[in-house]
Amino acid sequence: MLKKVIAVVLIALAAGAWLYLDHLNKQEQFLAEQARQEMMQARAEAATRAASRAKFEAELTEAFNTCKGTADQAKEIFLTEHRKPVKRKPGEFTIPEEIAAQADDTLAAAYAECRLAHDTRYAQGN
Repeated sequence: MLKKVIAVVLIALAAGAWLYLDHLNKQEQFLAEQARQEMMQARAEAATRAASRAKFEAELTEAFNTCKGTADQAKEIFLTEHRKPVKRKPGEFTIPEEIAAQADDTLAAAYAECRLAHDTRYAQGN
C-alpha cells in the first residue's frame, strides 16, 4: 500500500512538473512570437521611413535641378538680349566682356541661391 501511495505521489509530482514546464514553454513561445511581431513592425516602419526619405531626396534633387535650369535659361535670355551684331558680318553676333562677366556673376549667384534653398530644405527635412 505504501508503494502505491508513493507511486501516486510521484506520478502527481511528475504530472505537476510536466504541466509547469509546459506552461513555461508556452510563455516562452508567446514572448518569442511577440518579439517577432515587434521586429516585423519595426522593419516595416524602417522601410517606410527609407522610402519617404528617398522620395524627399528625389524631390529635392528635382527642385534643385529645375532651379539651376531656370538660372541657365535666364542667363541665355540675358545674353541673347545683350548681343551686338558684328560689323560687316551679317548673322554673326558678339557679346561684350562686361555683359558676359555680369551674366556669369548672376548665374553664380543664382546657383548659390539654389544651393542654399536645397541645403535649407534638406536640413529642415521638409
